[in-house]
Amino acid sequence: MGDLENKAREFADWSHEMKRDWDERARHDAKWFIYPRGFQLSERSFDATGAREVERLVREDLELLTGGRDPRNLRLLELGCGIGRMTGHLARIFGEVHATDVSGEMIRQARERLTNFPNIHLYETSGYDFAELPDEFVDVAFSAFVFQHVPSPEIISSNLHDAYRVLRTGGAFKFQTNSLTTFDFEEMEKDTWMGASFPEPLIRAFAASTDAQLIAIDGAGSQYCWTIIRKRTPGAPRRYVESPLRIAFFGRTDAPMEKRAPVAGAHASLTLVAAGLRRDAVDCNSLVVDISGLEVAPCYVGPVRGAFASLLPAEVVGLFARLTRIDFHLPAGSPTGAADVSVRVPSGEMSAPVRVEFVSPPPVIPHIARIMNGSSETAEIRSLGPKSLVRLHVEGLDESADAGNIRVQIGERIVKPCYVGAITGHSLYRVDLQLPPGIRTGLADLRLYFGNLASPVERIEVRAGE
Repeated sequence: MGDLENKAREFADWSHEMKRDWDERARHDAKWFIYPRGFQLSERSFDATGAREVERLVREDLELLTGGRDPRNLRLLELGCGIGRMTGHLARIFGEVHATDVSGEMIRQARERLTNFPNIHLYETSGYDFAELPDEFVDVAFSAFVFQHVPSPEIISSNLHDAYRVLRTGGAFKFQTNSLTTFDFEEMEKDTWMGASFPEPLIRAFAASTDAQLIAIDGAGSQYCWTIIRKRTPGAPRRYVESPLRIAFFGRTDAPMEKRAPVAGAHASLTLVAAGLRRDAVDCNSLVVDISGLEVAPCYVGPVRGAFASLLPAEVVGLFARLTRIDFHLPAGSPTGAADVSVRVPSGEMSAPVRVEFVSPPPVIPHIARIMNGSSETAEIRSLGPKSLVRLHVEGLDESADAGNIRVQIGERIVKPCYVGAITGHSLYRVDLQLPPGIRTGLADLRLYFGNLASPVERIEVRAGE
């Protein structure tokens, strides 16, 4: 049997497993498996979670995703719609929504829930392509909380490539993948619930292989890595610079007026605002940030957004529409001290440098912001069952935090977490731990250790039973 036949057999097997498992989950409790933060949610509450996600994930990036066009005139492809938690809300924004899912049972329930939306079209797919849809068919593609359940990076890649085929030239695609690469996560067996990782190097390789314009990679290294790409005109000549290239403004990404940047921690990120670049050509794969000879790939290259838009110096405000925002993270091990920072494009042009002071971050004592169970995300903690999975939201951790250097003490017991990861869009980390058998019930002191740093003590109550 040849390689192509082996690959086709492998894809068919995965398709069968994904369909079987998600059909069964849909019949058992579709809402919980789609949104496991809540148990036995009412239709209204379930629908409200979708509204919040669409507001946060689509509306906030609408200008970028639509290119400034009226979304009521556009078609959107939703990958992995489930029973339509977000689909109806998307249909209130876009002229047409073409929503897909690998589970026929999910699609059946979605049809029942979304009968009042004539602009929604639903499709059961193979789980690895969108053969039902023609080339260049949609203006925007969107996928949230789907690929984290796909058991193979090859299947994820197949979905991404075929969604790109369906996307029209000039259209944008926003998708989320799990990009964890920690040893503990890699050790876990991957299935149709605990899916495979699709980390930053694979995302960059996908964009390069399709010649897509890679606009953003947010949350690399976490469970919730968000990517935005745009489909370029195939074979179009590329000019990266339209006028003398220069850095017009810079600042720490989270605090634009702060000109110093720490080399580690949650704030180890710098933003440059550059003049002279052609935004239709440059992206996170083509542009390089040079820090006194250290080359760094940016994580965002696109329009100037957020606080930086209001802080530009007077002499460049008139150039606003032609300015480019460039965000990048300081790589681990970056040296401290003053350094020259410039940007360079593939055609060789390079900006004059700006001088930036890089400093060591002060030690940050971790602080537990919230304690809940991982099932219903309420404060009720049980010694057995789903509510014995304890979930902490923690401030003061950084990208080095993992299950190897985090420990949680509950009473006299020391527990190793089963998951540690950043919460995208917040300066918080999530730490999950399973209470061990025989845990003492009643009130107990809880403390988190990050290396040799200890959080203040918090008080919890562990109740007996499930």
